[in-house]
Amino acid sequence: MLMCKKYSFFIFFIILFVLGLTSCNSYFENRKKPDSPGLSKTEQEILGSYNPNAVVNNTNLKKNIGDIESDLQILILIPDKMVPSNSRIQREEGAHGKIARIEMELFPPYPEKMVAEIRLISRGAIDYAEYPVKVDGRIIRDGKQVGEFHTVLAGAMKGDNISVSTETMFPTKFEIDLWDRAPTEVFSTLLYTRAKLSLYDPLTEPRKILDGDGSVQPLDETEVLGNPLRITLMKGGETK
Repeated sequence: MLMCKKYSFFIFFIILFVLGLTSCNSYFENRKKPDSPGLSKTEQEILGSYNPNAVVNNTNLKKNIGDIESDLQILILIPDKMVPSNSRIQREEGAHGKIARIEMELFPPYPEKMVAEIRLISRGAIDYAEYPVKVDGRIIRDGKQVGEFHTVLAGAMKGDNISVSTETMFPTKFEIDLWDRAPTEVFSTLLYTRAKLSLYDPLTEPRKILDGDGSVQPLDETEVLGNPLRITLMKGGETK
């Protein structure tokens, strides 16, 4: 009889323990599924499926020149401030959301001045403060070099913003004049960039890289092409 009481107490204790685990799991399971009325259905699904153990932070892992090439886009475009209302712009996207091609058609009256802008844009996968990269670029217009640009990526970047106070020393935006007098005839012109990317040892002093005095040498190099930018001046009778 005493033995039965001991077994009964042991079984009762096991049942309580299992029920406790079930309640805890239920609590944390419910916490993983946001039901805030302020979130859209899509946002709730995204947050509900979030698993911290499945998120890998690739920033600051060992990088190579292929990682740099994948992360960085050298984009040539017409800045918004220069886009007239009587124009039509088409953009095509490529891999990783990068812009693959831009076409702009301008209708009369043509603007007095036109400027193209080159932007160095990061997807945010590389911490350039740790992995500095020198960019030596050329601007090609209708098959001929019409300009060049040089800089060192040496700060944390996301998009076309750089989180260091050396933007004037190591810029990530450049401009080139296309014309400074209103065109009188229709024409079409094609621009793109070609750049050499040089990856240096982690934490190399950016000024030494930019000086190019031979005191530091790149670990690896590659050459990349930027997106084509086609600008076409349309005739007056053509519709937008």
